[in-house]
Amino acid sequence: MKKYLKKIKFLAILCMFTSAIFFMHNNIAKADSGTYYVSSTNGNDNNNGSIDSPWKTIQKAANTVKAGDTVVVRGGTYKEKLTMKTSGTANAYITFKNYEGETPIIDGSGQSASSDDLANALVLINDKSYIKVIGFNVTNYVVTNEYVPSGIRVTGASKNVEIRNCKVYGIKTTYSGSNEDRNAHAIAIHGTNGNSSLDGLIIDNCEVYGCVLGQSESVVLNGNVTNFEVTNNKIHDNDNIGIDFIGYEGTASSNDYVRNGKCSGNQVWNISSTKNKTYTDACADGIYVDGGASIIIEDNKVSTSDIGIETASEHKDKATDNVIVRNNLVYNCGVYGISMGGSGDTNGKATNIKIYNNTAYNNDVNMNIQKNCQYNSNVIKNNIFYKGTTVAGTKTNIAISNNVISDPKFVNTGVDFHLQAGSIAINAGLNGSDIGSVDLDGNSRIQGNTVDCGCYEKQ
Repeated sequence: MKKYLKKIKFLAILCMFTSAIFFMHNNIAKADSGTYYVSSTNGNDNNNGSIDSPWKTIQKAANTVKAGDTVVVRGGTYKEKLTMKTSGTANAYITFKNYEGETPIIDGSGQSASSDDLANALVLINDKSYIKVIGFNVTNYVVTNEYVPSGIRVTGASKNVEIRNCKVYGIKTTYSGSNEDRNAHAIAIHGTNGNSSLDGLIIDNCEVYGCVLGQSESVVLNGNVTNFEVTNNKIHDNDNIGIDFIGYEGTASSNDYVRNGKCSGNQVWNISSTKNKTYTDACADGIYVDGGASIIIEDNKVSTSDIGIETASEHKDKATDNVIVRNNLVYNCGVYGISMGGSGDTNGKATNIKIYNNTAYNNDVNMNIQKNCQYNSNVIKNNIFYKGTTVAGTKTNIAISNNVISDPKFVNTGVDFHLQAGSIAINAGLNGSDIGSVDLDGNSRIQGNTVDCGCYEKQ
């Protein structure tokens, strides 16, 4: 009997041990599966992060993941700041994304700002690489002191960061002190390492709106930033610059300028400083290259802003250089449609600027030529400048040719800017490698022997 009881006891202990091993293995398998889940409604940070046992905070996921992992975030409101702690690798990105059909909201309501600049972002990627952030709403971060809030911020020498399908709105400064200290960014990219660039950035299919920015920008790339793509975004209804590529502000100790990238397929509208307390005039650009170099600005639509597209430098003896502005539609802007050069003698210069095949309509001034850009390297050709002052400023030494300035016979003037048959803009341009291979619709840039003027090629 005693031997029988000992055997039963042994079997019970063995069964319990086996169950424990199985439970531990099951938990480890779930934790190491590479996909984790977060839910604000039924999550707990003591869970294992599986779909049936999700974490509660996104930061818990950021503290846990390793290269190759994916974090799927369920819809709901997450009142937290998120700081990425780990980098992926070239073959194993770390991905934070929304659960299909649901929208996670990172809500900054009640979040403070401090003298620690890196702490003032709702989503921070600092010196981390191979990370994707997809499908989040980032909102409601309002700062009342002199510190600078950001919705999403990427800094340092981060590499290959992708921000896709995100909405950033309600990022605001309401500080009542000096103008210089009133600043906010919706999406801020700062290459702060002079020796190693912030490289391979992608911002795609995001929407930024309803922000109070002071002297800062809606979407900004600043400092030592290379090889970027800012594409297919909607930027609207903000009180300062829509998209800005900046150099020479002291963001990095060397190589302090944004370069080698493209800005394409974006829609920018209602960007104006007229209600911005830090300015006394209308001066906000839809798209602005301020000290950047080797950038292509193409296939964008900019409207109802103070200035549509500008290539200039605000820093004396520094240049915005080698920028192609082509196949853009710019219309109904209150100050300038397209502008080039420094606004005053103390500003920098614009060199090797190519302004090709744009349609500028009903801007107060369609093409503005400022100071410090009267160089033979600057070219303005194949554009349509119609309704509004055609060209303002000193044209000396700038190559200006083959631009249409009288009625181009749009399909529907002010609404549809494609060309009717018989338009004087058809086959009126000059061919060349810098005009690009396609027009604003993505059709072949040359249909006959010669390129049309304006952003659309007649089909």
